[in-house]
Amino acid sequence: MKTPTFTLGLMLLTGLAAPLAAQELLTNGDFEQALDVGWKDTVYTLAGTYLFERSDTLGATGNAARVNKGLASFAALTQQVNVPNHRLLLSFDGRFRIGGGSSTCWPVAALIVRYQNGSGIELGNTKFVLHNEFCTWANSDTAHLVEITAPEEWHFHQLDLARELSDFLPGVNPADVAQVRIEIFAYDNGT
Repeated sequence: MKTPTFTLGLMLLTGLAAPLAAQELLTNGDFEQALDVGWKDTVYTLAGTYLFERSDTLGATGNAARVNKGLASFAALTQQVNVPNHRLLLSFDGRFRIGGGSSTCWPVAALIVRYQNGSGIELGNTKFVLHNEFCTWANSDTAHLVEITAPEEWHFHQLDLARELSDFLPGVNPADVAQVRIEIFAYDNGT
C-alpha cells in the first residue's frame, strides 16, 4: 500500500472581501511574506510527517503556501478574521493532491471555511475537498462539501459567502456570523 500523503497548494488567496468595497480582510493572503505573518500552523500527529512551505515554485504564478501531512491526523495553516457581515467573497487559486489510502486510512486535502459567532463557536462550514472513496465527511444543513474534480491542477475558486449560506447551509443563521476561520488543511484518519 502506498503511504498516504496529500498536499494543498494555494496561490493568491485574494480575500474575504466585501463585493462592493473589495476590502481585503486576510493578512498575508497572497503569501508574499513568511507564513507566520497572519497564519498559524497547527499539527496533530499520531504518525508520519508534516510540512508547511511557502514558495513561488509550486506550479503557478506568484507565491503559494503548501500543507502536507503523511499518515495519521492533520496539519493546517489557519487564519481567523472578524467580518463586518456575511456578504463576503473568498477567491483563491488551489491545487489539491492526495495519495494512497484505504478504508482504515483515508486522506483529505481541503480548504475549509468555518463560519463562527462572536464567541468563536462554529456555526457551520464549507469544505473544498479532495478525498478518496472511503472518506466519511458528508453534507448537512451546517456543512457543505465542494468536491474537487481536477486534482493536481491549479484552478481558480470563488465562494460568495452570502449565497453559500442561503443555498447550502440553511442551519446557519447569516446574522450570527461574526468571524470566519480559513484552514488550509491536510488530514488522514489513520496509519
